[in-house]
Amino acid sequence: MKLKPQFRDFEFKSFDEEKRTVELSFSSEEPYERWWGMEILDHSTTSVNMERLNNSAPLLFNHDRDVVIGVIEYAKVENNRGIALVRFGNSAKAKEVFSDVVDGIMKNVSVGYQIDEMKLESESDGLDTYRVTRWQPFEISIVSIPADNTVGVGRGADNLKEFEVKILNQKNKEIGMTPEEKRALEEKQKNDLKQAQSEARADERTRVRELTTIGSRFNQNDLAAKAVEDGTDVDTFRTMVLEKLGTAKPVDTKANDVMDEKDLQGYSFARALAAAVSGNWENAQIEKRASDNVAKMIGAEPQGFYVPHQVLKKELTTTTGGAIIDTTTGGANFIDILRNKLVISKLGAVVLSGLKGNVAIPKQTGSTNAYWIDEGGETTVSDIGLDLLSLSPKTVTASTGYSRQMLLQGNPDVEGLVMADLASALALEIDKSAISGTGANGQPKGILNTTGIGAVDCTDGLSWAKAVEFETAIAAENADVDNMHYIAGAGVTGKLKTTEIASGTARHILENGEVNGYDYRRTNQVGANTMLFGDFSQVVTGLWGGLDIIIDPYTNSKKGGVVITAFQSVDVGLRYAQAFSASTNIPA
Repeated sequence: MKLKPQFRDFEFKSFDEEKRTVELSFSSEEPYERWWGMEILDHSTTSVNMERLNNSAPLLFNHDRDVVIGVIEYAKVENNRGIALVRFGNSAKAKEVFSDVVDGIMKNVSVGYQIDEMKLESESDGLDTYRVTRWQPFEISIVSIPADNTVGVGRGADNLKEFEVKILNQKNKEIGMTPEEKRALEEKQKNDLKQAQSEARADERTRVRELTTIGSRFNQNDLAAKAVEDGTDVDTFRTMVLEKLGTAKPVDTKANDVMDEKDLQGYSFARALAAAVSGNWENAQIEKRASDNVAKMIGAEPQGFYVPHQVLKKELTTTTGGAIIDTTTGGANFIDILRNKLVISKLGAVVLSGLKGNVAIPKQTGSTNAYWIDEGGETTVSDIGLDLLSLSPKTVTASTGYSRQMLLQGNPDVEGLVMADLASALALEIDKSAISGTGANGQPKGILNTTGIGAVDCTDGLSWAKAVEFETAIAAENADVDNMHYIAGAGVTGKLKTTEIASGTARHILENGEVNGYDYRRTNQVGANTMLFGDFSQVVTGLWGGLDIIIDPYTNSKKGGVVITAFQSVDVGLRYAQAFSASTNIPA
């Protein structure tokens, strides 16, 4: 027979408030009705294995293995009863429960035990009575609600692993059978065993495969290996991974710094460009050292030279006009310039820079439900639907051209000009991928290709009712917030400006930069037949390492020009897809 661990409930015997100890009885030979018949726990010294309880086993609360409130000092068999002395800890939860025990509020204790062998003792009126001749208690819990005495299953124990239980004297049940009936029974038992073994093997292969897949996806291979060994089920393991990642330290980009303050202040991007153009880094030792440090940190050599993320946040000089002159108007930095160029960032998208390695951010995909219950009724457990937003680096590139002579002069204002150009070019491509990236061929997966966003069918054209439908799709998922925006291209913008809310009203869907009170932005980064609406703070953009800069002195060599190409590792993800709705079939 396959059985899960069983539970029984008893009350406390006595307690010592000063020592914070409680003596309790956790088992007896009282018959107990189970689904398979009456159960009697034999209390001879050879029947009860106290090894686990007497190895400083933890005292739990409500059978929750993550809520340890004390320790079991000793356990023994005395007068056909299991007796234990438990000591409460000093954690806030332990003190709270012990106080309730002393005050008589918490009166119940529950023991979990594994049955290894039982003997068919008698049959009466169709009810079998079994004496458990080998069993092992493995945990003791203080419980707020005792187990159901009709079935003896403890709360929170549904995910515990099943064990094979040996049943003795089962042949007694065959008395009175004909030889044919006995052979049929034996054949059936043999086939049932084969089927059970086959199903168990298939279930185990599936469990191991899913555990290792989840572990590999979220870089938790060691945790997965332990879960396989411990027999942990998949749902429990998902929770373990989320808890582990959820308690991880916040992304600390300072941990990825590769330059000290002195080198950072002395760093010149213009000098690095000049060195890369000439191929001589003798006068650019700070810049060369910084590039080498980035390569060492990320474990990859640059195609040209690396610009660390610290430099990308350093203030840069900018020009006041079209010419390169000495007068400057103040500081900016590459990351700020990039943010300002990104449409999604202007609408609230989060930009994380200076990342290293893959990033996993816990996110919620559902909500907790509330219920009304009758007196003494039990609440329904609702799954809040936790998942992970995983970001991994993907490469985007942008190029811009300059005079070779200008770069070799090393003018500081070149620094701001080149950075601004590269940031603009990269921002255009990142924006495009955040909105409509396919998730294939090295691209991030954009909003429009993410499963779960609301879909609005505009085959018959735009109308006031359709505009409201964008909002309804999000509101239906309880994802509507104040800070939401519409974005679309020039063609759709024109339609919105010329389509009346209702015929003859002279009021249009898009007026004063708003659609139904929500901010509207025009950008040709959105497809010609597309409009997107939602909460862009749910978009996360990650930037890894620094810029990888390549100098190409050949393509425009006849014109004395140099092409500068930048490579940046980027990814984009959504924390909550239901915060967006879109239409991709608006007629031209």
